[in-house]
Amino acid sequence: MMRRGIIIMLTALLLLSGCAAQKELPSDEQDGKLNVSTDWSKLDERNKPLPSVGSRWFDEYTGQLILRDDYGSLIPYVGLRLMADWPAKTGCLYGLMTTDGIVVTDAVYSEVTRPFYTVGERLISHPLLALRAGKRTDEEYGYKRDWAIAANDGSWCTEFLYRGICAGKDGLLLFEDRQITYMSPTGEILGIWTMAELGLTREEVDWVFQGLEWGEGYFGIWFDDYFSLGYSDNTAEEITLLHIPSGQKETIARDDLWDILTQTLDVDQPDMEDFTANLPPGNYIEIYYLWDSFSDNDKPAMIFASNREEEGARDLFFLNDGTPLPLLTKKSGIWYYSVRPVGGLIEVLDLNTASYYDLKTMDCVFRTYLGYDAD
Repeated sequence: MMRRGIIIMLTALLLLSGCAAQKELPSDEQDGKLNVSTDWSKLDERNKPLPSVGSRWFDEYTGQLILRDDYGSLIPYVGLRLMADWPAKTGCLYGLMTTDGIVVTDAVYSEVTRPFYTVGERLISHPLLALRAGKRTDEEYGYKRDWAIAANDGSWCTEFLYRGICAGKDGLLLFEDRQITYMSPTGEILGIWTMAELGLTREEVDWVFQGLEWGEGYFGIWFDDYFSLGYSDNTAEEITLLHIPSGQKETIARDDLWDILTQTLDVDQPDMEDFTANLPPGNYIEIYYLWDSFSDNDKPAMIFASNREEEGARDLFFLNDGTPLPLLTKKSGIWYYSVRPVGGLIEVLDLNTASYYDLKTMDCVFRTYLGYDAD
């Protein structure tokens, strides 16, 4: 019998889940990689109401992470907005920059994140970068499912090998077509198991990749020393588990797993301060926390609130102590506008600009134009 779990961690699945001048307009493909650059001369003054801010580490186009140990922490920036959702579901390509606004790579990734997991309401990330290749593919969604893992400071990087990444408290699981790799939070390889060595059937392997794609079949649940790989077969009565210390496959009845989840979730989730108590009075329709997954802070960096007003709802943003950020206020429902904390900065993504402001001073650290040619 397997040991009952003490703490449940619902994994964060990195699946299908964000600026510098160049000399040519996008884009071409070389060696299977998408190279994107922007010709600022093509943007007339109407499209440039604000000045560009920031600098580059390398003068020449940089289509991949050049490994160094003196960048400091790296964070993503949005470098290009595309017409539709190709090659990224956000419609954007991302590059890497330092936290003081120095570009390290051009916009060649369809997603950049840090592997993270949740405990209760808390989002906890590992000091690693997960980079998703931004290159053409014949697959249905138009962008590759290839991921690489890099050091947070850009000192090392794997190849783009992985179809999906699942993070938990003690490390992350990296999924390839034929094997699963277990990596520590600092990048050491702790285990590699082929699907055959685990004894996974064809049905079990299919459920693994359905879980990676859609989160189906009880896939992606960490508890105690176990990780759930999804249904054992199409009857959906049993769940396949990976016992991580031994690298062995086990199974558990679906109802038994459900009992474990409900019991432990009820008693073991830590309480967290209610930061919404700091907000000024308002006619709020919706409120939620904005977490900075690129920092090690165990508190939400910001609070979002949709406020109903006479002329319609408006999106308001606050620091976690309730300090309002009126510069960021916008009418609700603008499809291209988004705000999120990134590595101690605030990313403000507008139709044709991406701006990054210091969270404490609201000084602009970096801004670039996205080359979006909309009707």
